[in-house]
Amino acid sequence: MNTPVTLVALLHGPDQPGIVAKTSGWIFGRQGNILHADQHRDMETGEFFQRIEWAPAGGDIDVEMREFGVFAASLGMAAKVARSSHRPKGALFVSKADHCFHDLLLRGQAGDFAGDFTCVISNHTDMAAAAKHYGLTFYHVPVTAETKAAAETRQLELLKMEGVEFVVLARYMQVLSADFLGKWARPVIN
Repeated sequence: MNTPVTLVALLHGPDQPGIVAKTSGWIFGRQGNILHADQHRDMETGEFFQRIEWAPAGGDIDVEMREFGVFAASLGMAAKVARSSHRPKGALFVSKADHCFHDLLLRGQAGDFAGDFTCVISNHTDMAAAAKHYGLTFYHVPVTAETKAAAETRQLELLKMEGVEFVVLARYMQVLSADFLGKWARPVIN
């Protein structure tokens, strides 16, 4: 059974009256069907956040994704639109402890996640054989106080090379610097 592809948009920007009506109206105007919508306003900053998923009526999905981005920008909103069929690539950062590492990879193999792990990056070599067992590329990037900046630069290079879209810290016993997080600018899950 083929599951129909849906589109999922994440929007954020300054709150203003009518955003929900405008986004749902845009989808309705293209004969799409909204399947799920959540929104939230940060009261302190006045920032509006929305996640909306819809089944497009047909036609070119890539065009609809681009057009929604243009529409969101016209509201002063930043938007990311993805296909439900997209399986993002993730990297596991791990040190020596293996319980979270194995749990995540076994759950991934069982299909519990809507993404796939592609590589393991570690500051120790302890998990190299296990990563190979799971069919994942293993990268050893040692980290000391003196080499932290260079190590994080190397990690960023590896993430880019592997096409990684998110990182999961599986008992990675290092604190990622603000510089790393700023340059990465993608999800990091602990």
